Amino acid sequence: MICALLVDPDDSIDFPGNEAEVLGRPLAAYPLLAAKGSEHARRLYAQTTSPPVRRIAVQLGAIILDPPAAGGAEHPPDATRVLLGYRQIVDDLKAEKAELELLVLLFANTGAVNTALIDSGVQALLDDAGLDSAATVSPYNRWNPRRAFREAADGRLVPYAECLPEAGTPWFPDWGAAVLRPRVLDALKADAPDLSWLGEKILPLKQVGGGPVDYSWQVPKMEYWLKKQGVRDSPRPEPKLKPAPAPKPDRR
Repeated sequence: MICALLVDPDDSIDFPGNEAEVLGRPLAAYPLLAAKGSEHARRLYAQTTSPPVRRIAVQLGAIILDPPAAGGAEHPPDATRVLLGYRQIVDDLKAEKAELELLVLLFANTGAVNTALIDSGVQALLDDAGLDSAATVSPYNRWNPRRAFREAADGRLVPYAECLPEAGTPWFPDWGAAVLRPRVLDALKADAPDLSWLGEKILPLKQVGGGPVDYSWQVPKMEYWLKKQGVRDSPRPEPKLKPAPAPKPDRR
């Protein structure tokens, strides 16, 4: 079975709990809708404790998974989240005597992904057993690593990477979606660097302007991206949960 997992990093600077709304919908709605429209993904999972993310995930039929305990870290590494979610899904399917064939990884703070990209990545992995993963990427020539600097001990800037050869357009993973093989996830360690879940043989799913929403000024950018995809404003805001009224005092 091919499943989709939405993880919620819950680390966006301006949006505690990833409470951003874009075009009248919670930001997390967009990756979930993209996976829900897939002809390959048969089940949705969402790993979150954030009320806005949890609410829209339940509305769209996702199964809620608990994220890893924070422990001493305020925000567990993404690899920890991905690995735990993967293991929970495997156990869930095992109870039904089913196996996970591929996992579509999504992020709650990234709306720049569509169904066509997800399905093209899944189909590529189904056709080529040698691929470890397929991931959405965006070109950022202006942020070419050859132009990057780092701060030296004396407070001055020096080249970030010495003698980096020219290698064409830099394609950056944009956290939109990744289609992953279980064999790569089985080898993943909880403290592995970000993007280790992609393995080594990665197919690029090319798009333009992808990336997570970490700051309020990025919301208009995400709205522009979605409108270019044909997404329209929600006719009405998603209903928000209201606090339960306080019990009335006994009047006897």
